[in-house]
Amino acid sequence: MVLAGNSSPVCGQLRALSGGRMIAGSLPPRLVKLAQEVGASPAGPAGWAGGNDTGCGEQILSYGQAEKVVIGAVLSLLTLLTIAGNCLVVISVCFVKKLRQPSNYLIVSLALADLSVAVAVMPFVSVTDLIGGEWIFGRLFCNVFIAMDVMCCTASIMTLCVISIDR
Repeated sequence: MVLAGNSSPVCGQLRALSGGRMIAGSLPPRLVKLAQEVGASPAGPAGWAGGNDTGCGEQILSYGQAEKVVIGAVLSLLTLLTIAGNCLVVISVCFVKKLRQPSNYLIVSLALADLSVAVAVMPFVSVTDLIGGEWIFGRLFCNVFIAMDVMCCTASIMTLCVISIDR
């Protein structure tokens, strides 16, 4: 059975991977069924083609003042606790002589990476979420923010990898 008549993006990607022909026997049955359902859906493949009809911003905007206050308080508390906890880790390793060991330096590195996420990323994401998903800090800072977000999160993840290798 050849699924050549289907024009959904999933089928197009699968067809490209298989050299232009999609043979049902070479794909898992679940994937073939999914490709058929997407191509036969009444809405068509518009949702897969890059359309943004998820309504995420609308859902955030539909919150009332009380919900925004509660969400803002929780996000602020989470940010402040992250900053305080990571500062305590750094201070404890710096001031307690028994904790000054090379393996704990990796923990300090992780705390500093997480501290950078808490200071450079979390407040701006919180504000953006509370106002409905619209970026209000300007185009230049948007690019700086994206770079900081990727850099800080990557530093944290890589530090976790190094700690796991060390252990």
